[in-house]
Amino acid sequence: MAIDRQKIKDRLVKYFWVSLTLVIAIFTIVVSVRTAQDLMRTSERQQAIEPKLVELQEKITRDSSFVENLQHSPEFLEKFAREHFLMQREGDVVYILEE
Repeated sequence: MAIDRQKIKDRLVKYFWVSLTLVIAIFTIVVSVRTAQDLMRTSERQQAIEPKLVELQEKITRDSSFVENLQHSPEFLEKFAREHFLMQREGDVVYILEE
């Protein structure tokens, strides 16, 4: 029996390419699964953070309105100063009631 070197070489090349294709396919599947898991985790984190985001946006709106009133409304500024810093006009009598 004569060994056909070309057939052996062709088989080895075929097995090499099949093996390489399998390795690439397995690597692609592993990377895809990990990416999908990361996307799911990111989505879960985003859903957990969204209520806090809405709360912070509402706080920004309230604070912006407050600052705007302080800057442009002397009446509001006076009311705020009287309530929070116990300021008074000359001649005013202030009564502090403690609960």
